[in-house]
Parts: sequence; structure tokens; C-alpha cells
Amino acid sequence: MKKMLNLAVMLLGVALFTACENDDVENHGTEQVWVNSGVYVVCSGSQSSGINSALTYFEYATKKNTLNIFKESNGMELGLTANDALRYGDKLYIVVDGENSVFVTNAKTLKVLHTIKTTDATMLGEQGGKSPRRIAAYEGNIYVSTFGGYVAAIDTVNFALKEKYQVGSYPEGVAISSDGIMYVANSDYGYGNASISKINIATSETETLTNENIRNPQTIAIYGTGFYFLDYGVYGPAPDYAQEHAGVYRYSYGTVTQVVPNATGMAAYGQTILTYNTPYGGDGVSYSMYDVSSGTLSSYQPKDIEYPAAIEIDPVTGYVIIASYKMVTSEWGTYPDYTSNGYVNIYADDFNTVSATFECGVSPTRIVLNPSIVTVNY
Repeated sequence: MKKMLNLAVMLLGVALFTACENDDVENHGTEQVWVNSGVYVVCSGSQSSGINSALTYFEYATKKNTLNIFKESNGMELGLTANDALRYGDKLYIVVDGENSVFVTNAKTLKVLHTIKTTDATMLGEQGGKSPRRIAAYEGNIYVSTFGGYVAAIDTVNFALKEKYQVGSYPEGVAISSDGIMYVANSDYGYGNASISKINIATSETETLTNENIRNPQTIAIYGTGFYFLDYGVYGPAPDYAQEHAGVYRYSYGTVTQVVPNATGMAAYGQTILTYNTPYGGDGVSYSMYDVSSGTLSSYQPKDIEYPAAIEIDPVTGYVIIASYKMVTSEWGTYPDYTSNGYVNIYADDFNTVSATFECGVSPTRIVLNPSIVTVNY
């Protein structure tokens, strides 16, 4: 993992150095390369405590941190229970469950350009569009799952509904392969009727994948002809309702195999899947690293993370980014603080060194990269 991080950082440094070369240096041509300018952190707030969601932005180069950049740019709150966001083209799309909305913003200024109401009649209607959850993009459309049991394909030019796909119960994560196959994690809210929808976007042909090991799927990462998914498992009896069977599973040709036991959070890139485990009703926190190519499972321990809430791998820089709650102690014990701001650590070389740290909003739930293409000389 460390070698992967170092190589990615080195390659980025070469690209940026070349882009800034003096005009006196003879150039042989130009090339377009991907860079990531920083990260957005979607913070869901606390609906029960009346705390609105917020969007934090951290810029790599300047290390400038803006705690509530959406409100700063628009003069209004993001609303209740933001779940996800996506940078696609020159826009940032922010999914807010409690507002039944997807805010379309200018990625540079964060000014709202349009608000998509998923419950409108022109979208999915009051029932079908309720509680938008996760977002993906493919060939000029965004794809938004809703607890109404649908995924909406929305055009990114006129923001009109292009297609709707009925999927399983309480869908969460959406992933789309390069050849247009969409997978949707139908969680069934942990009630025991979970599935994964496999949809050919070109033909709308749909297959429902079920298995005894698909219990409460949340996030999907596609690898070749199969995929890996994070599953929250099931919850045991009272009084603890302890979480069981949570982990990362591999789906391949109808077979489902657990590859990472004890996981409630996941980030995947290349041949690496990083997880953390904060089980409901359990004690302590653990971290695992899975090598897809070798099938090797190992552990890691990120410095200065109290209680992880979200994780992401930046494929351009190689950074690993982890958001955390702060822990508080009272007469009832020590537990995560769900009503105060969290924080984010960035690891560039290894998990023993924090390269940058910054404060974020209440209840960080998703880390979103800010990629763009720049032209460099060579």
C-alpha cells in the first residue's frame, strides 16, 4: 500500500511540475492529465437534534478549509440528512435525503444552478422519489437511487428524467461498469429481503441477484466480471441488537464469498480495498486491508482516528482520506459525538503519519474527490 501511495504522489508531482515549467523551456507537445484539487466532505448533521447538513471543502495546495461552503456560497442551509455527492463534468451534485432533492451546483463556485426534486411528478412522484440516497454517473446522465425503490437516470444538460428503473427495496449504492451495466444495492433496510439489481442500461434488461450472504448491501465496487460489496449484515436480539455478518463480500458468477469479515465502511481502488469496522452493539474499532489480486487480508491502524465515519482513496495522489467522529465521555460512558463537528485526516505515505488534518461538519458520511483535467507540457 505504501509503495502505491508513494508512486501516485511521485507521478502527480511530475505532472504538476511539468505544467508549471518556464516558457523558456522547449516544449515538445501537450498532454491532458487528471488532477484532484481537494476533497468535499458531505456531513449529514443530526435530524433528531435539528442540525442541518453541511458541505466542507479542503483544498490540497493551500490547505484552506471551508467548513460550510454550500451555505457560504448560497446563503442557505443544505437541509436535513445529506447522503452523497458527485463531481461530474463542471458540476457538483449533492444528494439530500430529507429534502427529497439533488442540488446541482457549479463545481468551482458551489452556486446552485438547479434543484432536482425527486418527488416531483416529472421525476419519480411522491412515493417513488422519496429519500434520494446515492448517486453515480454514466455517459451524460446521473443515476440517483431512492428509498421509493427506483433509480432515476437524469440528463445533465436539461435535468429532465431520461429513464427510471424499478429496483429492490430501500436501494442504496449504485455502481456502473464501463460497458453500461448498473448494479444497485437493495438493502431492504435490514428487514431480510435484500438483493442486488443488475441492469443493462442500453436495453433496460434487469436481473435480481439474491443469495443468503446478501443481507443488507450498501456499497458496490466493480472488478472485472464480478464485484465486491459492503454489507451491513443483520442485527441480533435485544438489548444490544449487536451487528452480525457485516463485511465485504465478493460476487462472482452467482457465488457470494465473504473476503473481509467485520467491516462497516469501505473504500476501493486498484487492487486495494480498505475497510473499517464500527459495529452497532459492539466494542472497539478495527481496520482491514484486502488485496484483490492475491486475496490477502491484513490489518492497518491509522494514526489519530477516534471513530471512523467515512473513508476514500484518491487515485490520483494516492492519499487515503478518513473522516472521524470525536469521542466524548460522560456518566454513561465513552461514545461518538453525533452533535459536534468531526474531523478528517489525510495519509500520504503511511498510516503512521498524518499529512493534513482539518475540521468538518457534524456526522461526516461521504468523502468526495474534486477531479479535473489539466493540460501539461512535455
